[in-house]
Amino acid sequence: MKSILRLLTLLLLLSACSSGKQEKKKGVTAPVQSAPYEMLIVANKEWLQTTAGQSLMSVAESDVEGLAMHEPCFRCTKINPVNFDGTFKMYGNIIVAEISSKYRQAEMRVSRNLYCRPQLIVFLAAPNDKAFIELIDSRRDQLLDMFNEQEFNRESLVLQKKHSGVVAQQAQKQFGVSLFAPADIDQVKTGKDFFWASASKQEFRLNICLYTLPLRNLTLEDFVAARDSVMQINIPGGHEGQWMETDSRTVSSKVRQQTQGHDIMVVRGLWDMRGDAMGGPFVSYIQTDERQQRILVCEGFVFAPNEKKRPLIRELEAALQTLKFTDDTHF
Repeated sequence: MKSILRLLTLLLLLSACSSGKQEKKKGVTAPVQSAPYEMLIVANKEWLQTTAGQSLMSVAESDVEGLAMHEPCFRCTKINPVNFDGTFKMYGNIIVAEISSKYRQAEMRVSRNLYCRPQLIVFLAAPNDKAFIELIDSRRDQLLDMFNEQEFNRESLVLQKKHSGVVAQQAQKQFGVSLFAPADIDQVKTGKDFFWASASKQEFRLNICLYTLPLRNLTLEDFVAARDSVMQINIPGGHEGQWMETDSRTVSSKVRQQTQGHDIMVVRGLWDMRGDAMGGPFVSYIQTDERQQRILVCEGFVFAPNEKKRPLIRELEAALQTLKFTDDTHF
């Protein structure tokens, strides 16, 4: 009898633990309800008009790098803290700012998937405006990188579920890599150690290129020269003397640090068609492949006259981040 009672007690405990875990899991798997690149700013609206508040907004509304026109990284919605409830908690990107004497020093805290998934919430607090401004100045790049990466990861997950089969097949066949490009990219042109994939039904506004360069130490200037040479051969214009080239005045580079394997050189800038009025932004991810003794370049570029470029170039950059060598020894 005692054995039966102990067994029943154990089963009840296990049932209770299981139920608790299910409720907790259910809470963090609710889908995000905001659109890509939307951000919620939770702070006193009057304070946001001050110098300290504007220092925060200057980060949230920073221009996207590498575009010809001003386009903010995020579209911001501002609410007072008392209204932070309900659907507002289902935003994917949230910044909560507070100035209060209860804080002894400025601080930043990060929370992920607190109310929905995927979600990034950053809490910024300081005892006064001066300390808050110093906090923003010291964490500006980190804040932007975190929220940008949050959106890239979000779009990459979408691409894993729905992507271009044509591009995936050609990337594997020609370069031995997996790559998830937007499903609208449906047309591929190949060359020597090169392919160009584009969205033919959308007037070629979305484009991805994959190509290799000889293995060597590569500066930004070296890359621009090499890129122009590759594009002159593979992406000519409609008339003689026309081809894609890089506007060298606009390019910039930074290193994207990888948790495993080689770091990636990221180059952004503008391209144009020599002898024509065509042009737009591009972003290139450049990494060494020592096993194959090559440099692999995965690049996205946009041709979308009279359209906002941010969502397009960001979608392409998310695609570039899905590239993986199918042989794990590369990492």
